[in-house]
Amino acid sequence: MNLKAYYLPLAILLFLGSTPRSIAAYGDRSRPDASLLGQAFAAASVPELNAIEPSSRKPASLRQRFAHAIIVRTSPEKGGVAPKNIEKVEVWYDARIRNEFVALAVINSAGERVDKHDAAIDTFDRSHVSTSVEALPPGEYTVRYRAISADGHQVSGTWVFQVTGQ
Repeated sequence: MNLKAYYLPLAILLFLGSTPRSIAAYGDRSRPDASLLGQAFAAASVPELNAIEPSSRKPASLRQRFAHAIIVRTSPEKGGVAPKNIEKVEVWYDARIRNEFVALAVINSAGERVDKHDAAIDTFDRSHVSTSVEALPPGEYTVRYRAISADGHQVSGTWVFQVTGQ
């Protein structure tokens, strides 16, 4: 099917912002078939209903199909300073992640886990994971993360932040 011919009448309507009746004013009124709309419909071909055509849906981009999820933001920031009243540690990836094996752990300088073991993917933003923490005393903390990206590959790593006494 010739998509250009198929969408030409719609494009004319959208471009001119008119109804088919007012589009006729742009052509020769003495010859109804000379209107822009008439020309567009005459050029358009009607698709056969029983014809099998390849899907017009574009395949996912290579980035979406083959790239691993990467962290685009954290709270507290990587290498940043957080107040002692912090309630959550959060991470945002550049793409949705899967539920399998998602992990987010907060470790203090003594090597003890200090989060509430409740790491979860946000229901409304599948690229966001968070875990709750009790009030943290001043010191250095390491966050360990793990997720399965949409392409099925595991991504994992760590980042460090400080908690101040303020």
